[in-house]
Amino acid sequence: MARIILQNDNINFSTDKQSITNGFISDRDLLKKRSKKYLDLIAGLDAKTLTETKGMDELIKAIQEEFGTAELSNLPLGILSKCFLGHPYEVHTLDLSGSQIIKHYKITETMEAEFEKARSVAKHNAYAMVEIYKDKIILIREDGTATKL
Repeated sequence: MARIILQNDNINFSTDKQSITNGFISDRDLLKKRSKKYLDLIAGLDAKTLTETKGMDELIKAIQEEFGTAELSNLPLGILSKCFLGHPYEVHTLDLSGSQIIKHYKITETMEAEFEKARSVAKHNAYAMVEIYKDKIILIREDGTATKL
């Protein structure tokens, strides 16, 4: 028969997930599957106009929901994805470094260095988007699965 060795009522053995309060996002958290809402909003950057305040607010809200309580330094600098506006446009960026500007780039146009290094991957049909961080690149497939590059 088993004996109870510890007589402490304060021990909590629950398996409930506790939310991260320090705002740190580990690579493990970054590689979690992205939500359909998030993917749809990013995919709609070509199809819909987000110049209206409501559209941009909805996009920013979805990004905040996706990354939770992360500190600003742990959020992506921006998101790069294939542009479907047609020739001569190739890719577009959503700059999250403060201005939340959507910019479409032509084939011959150069981008900021952080984004340029992921340009060829963003054009590839295997990925829906590429999240650019200051020290890493996360590739997101159509189904929401993520891979670190």
